[in-house]
Amino acid sequence: MGERGVIFDLQRFSVHDGPGIRSLIFFKGCTLRCQWCSNPESHHFQPEILFDPAKCVGCRHCANVCPNDAVLIEAEEVHYDRKKCSGCGCCAKVCYSEARVLKGMVVTAEWVVDQAVKDEPFFSNSGGGVTLGGGEPLAQPEFASSVLQMSKQRGLHTVVETSGYVPWTHLARTLPCTDLFLFDLKHVEPTKHRAYTGGDVGVIISNLNRLAAAGRPIVVRIPIIPTFNDTSAEIAAIARTVATLGLDEVHLLPYHSLGQSKYGLLGRECSFPSTPPMVKARLEELKAIAEGAGLTAKVAG
Repeated sequence: MGERGVIFDLQRFSVHDGPGIRSLIFFKGCTLRCQWCSNPESHHFQPEILFDPAKCVGCRHCANVCPNDAVLIEAEEVHYDRKKCSGCGCCAKVCYSEARVLKGMVVTAEWVVDQAVKDEPFFSNSGGGVTLGGGEPLAQPEFASSVLQMSKQRGLHTVVETSGYVPWTHLARTLPCTDLFLFDLKHVEPTKHRAYTGGDVGVIISNLNRLAAAGRPIVVRIPIIPTFNDTSAEIAAIARTVATLGLDEVHLLPYHSLGQSKYGLLGRECSFPSTPPMVKARLEELKAIAEGAGLTAKVAG
């Protein structure tokens, strides 16, 4: 059956997460807490419910099937106690208005690859394959390795998207079965990086250095986030770091606020302010700065 893990989505025909047409597997669980994250449902490892009260029609089916008394309806008002919720998904199965949606399911590596291989003809024609995303896929190292190994056994091209904020051993075990790493480098100044992401950038840069020394193909991705890393000086510093490591390609990922509404559906608050998309001319300026460090740069999307 293969190693088991938790994913929250499997997106077919993806064209932005590696070469060609790809199957993108979203792993649940992340080691960082980036304030601007557009996938807050990826933060925790366990399955959880997105609840939209505006869609609730008061049918009471959720309360009737919940095994943990996490749903209570009083005076026609729905009360949802997330502390009692086990993420079993019983309520989502009976919610025909889709006010409740389960994000996260336990699957085997074999099941994931079986789903991906259905699109093998599209992979062959486009140079595509399987991409592990998230969340942080390497936070589930055994599961990620199993998916990658089985994918290679079936002749599929493999890509890993990673923040690099994991023990080096988690990265090292994927080296033999990963064709390309898409490695995020969000900032190089330790204090600001920790304040906005909760993580130690020293660990990330160390892992990127060791990965580069291992000779694996790497594209460094820089999310361009207003108020965090969108100044010319900050992009220049990131670009110099990448060049110093002997790498030569970066992709700039423009910020978007499309995931902010999901925080409320998860019973959380988004602390990052919604800001307008960066204008194309400014992105081109930042691209030129990266190129000035001797890198090949591309604005994604």
